Amino acid sequence: PGRWIGKVVAQALPKNAVQRYKDYGIAIYHPNYEVWDKRLFSIICPGKERYVGREEWHRRIFDAADVFGPRNVIPNFVAGVEMARPFGFESIDVAIESTTEGLDHFMSRGITPRFTTWCPEPTTPLGRDNPGGAPLEYHVRLLGAYREALHRHGLDPPPGYGEAGTGRAVFSVSSFMDVL
Repeated sequence: PGRWIGKVVAQALPKNAVQRYKDYGIAIYHPNYEVWDKRLFSIICPGKERYVGREEWHRRIFDAADVFGPRNVIPNFVAGVEMARPFGFESIDVAIESTTEGLDHFMSRGITPRFTTWCPEPTTPLGRDNPGGAPLEYHVRLLGAYREALHRHGLDPPPGYGEAGTGRAVFSVSSFMDVL
């Protein structure tokens, strides 16, 4: 006990199912929402849209915060996929604005999302059409928007990713902590 942090990365489940994770000793829950924009969610996440739905997915994230506490519910979004051709935003400004809207939506309730960088896989349609991923400028500006959102909402970085600061990332998915 205390040596490892129990984390579960799963779909956004109903509150009673999430409670079972908590009862079994899980400390952090990642109900990943992938992309904020409603239109892009339905295109990029058709299974999530079909079987759960975007609004229900978000409601379940909020319900999970009742179980784990908002700080320990850390939904992930995939940084850059919202710019993927042919469906994504063509403007970096619009992409950042959309993602920031999602950050504010969750952070205003004490939930601190994290993100992973979209890595296009060449054998998929999006990977084939976007071999370079999102522009570097997008990622740099996203990091700034993320840091500003944390400050705007008075939140600390999400737990379980090590100490914030340059070069202190402890997981492959925690490099966003470098700019905090």
